[in-house]
Amino acid sequence: KLYAATGEKSTVIGRCGNMDGQITSSVPQTEMPTENNQSNFGTGFGYQYGPIEGTIEIYINDTWWVYATEEVRNK
Repeated sequence: KLYAATGEKSTVIGRCGNMDGQITSSVPQTEMPTENNQSNFGTGFGYQYGPIEGTIEIYINDTWWVYATEEVRNK
């Protein structure tokens, strides 16, 4: 699945301490990621699956940001 930034900060409170995954590889910003755990904004960021199907929340610079599939963003 391809997740894109929504520009929204997460509102989840009481998050568990375990990450569901981590961004481990990246492509240039002008390209779209094509592999699991890949981004076009860098590596080393942990993520958890969001409370809404089709979302993940990525921890970047001390803030949880919501990313969503195209289907969810179009709703």
